Amino acid sequence: MNVAFPAVFLFLVVLPGFLFRQFFQRNEVRTFDHAPFSSVVLKALLCAAFFNALVAFGVHLLGYEIELGDVIRLLVGGASALSDLNGRLAWLNAHPAAGAGYFALTSASALAAALAWRSAVQGWELDRAGNLLAHWSRGDAPWYYLFSGLDHPKEEAIDGATVAAVVEFKEGSYLYTGVLEGYEVNADGQLDRLLLVQAQRRRLGSDREYDAENERYVEDKARFYPIAGDVFVLRYEEVKTLNVTYLSLGPEKQTA
Repeated sequence: MNVAFPAVFLFLVVLPGFLFRQFFQRNEVRTFDHAPFSSVVLKALLCAAFFNALVAFGVHLLGYEIELGDVIRLLVGGASALSDLNGRLAWLNAHPAAGAGYFALTSASALAAALAWRSAVQGWELDRAGNLLAHWSRGDAPWYYLFSGLDHPKEEAIDGATVAAVVEFKEGSYLYTGVLEGYEVNADGQLDRLLLVQAQRRRLGSDREYDAENERYVEDKARFYPIAGDVFVLRYEEVKTLNVTYLSLGPEKQTA
């Protein structure tokens, strides 16, 4: 028997588990530990076993039987096993779509279940801090939860966020502000770039003056220098400190 057959067969068997693990949670980390006994692999194998058992039970109700003994003989029995399975192989030749359909069904079931669960999590905010299901529904995406405000107390809807970042240059420190349009992370899930609109900057030392008589700070928009352009890209490695302010437009402004 071709040594590639067992590898391809086992790959198709475990594929549903990895598909489910890849898509059922929001995840900013694109590098995983795929060592044979890592937690990621073990969880994927458990998921694969579940979906294979689910599909095997489903096809059993339709009159098809999964002969595990014959499968094992095909994988480890070598040429001697093939002579004992001529009847099975003849049936497979007459129904070539059966094997491919089984693997397609397991992978499709895993992918559909992952997307359905993720849609439910997003729609009902099951991953919001404080939710009873947050422990199981939250993915490894700390920057998403920070910028989306899902860890913020749910007193009012959050429609966006503005950021203020301090960047140091030779001539001094500057404060960059803007409305967060998006962000990018690297393969390890670390924040890489901030995408800002309506960006502006000022020297950090040009702070507001305090009006002691009225006990308030005097707003002076001239302190800021608007940055021309549609989207300003700020590299996170150049940022010393970062402040996030959540925006809430309110129902009146949203429907206007």
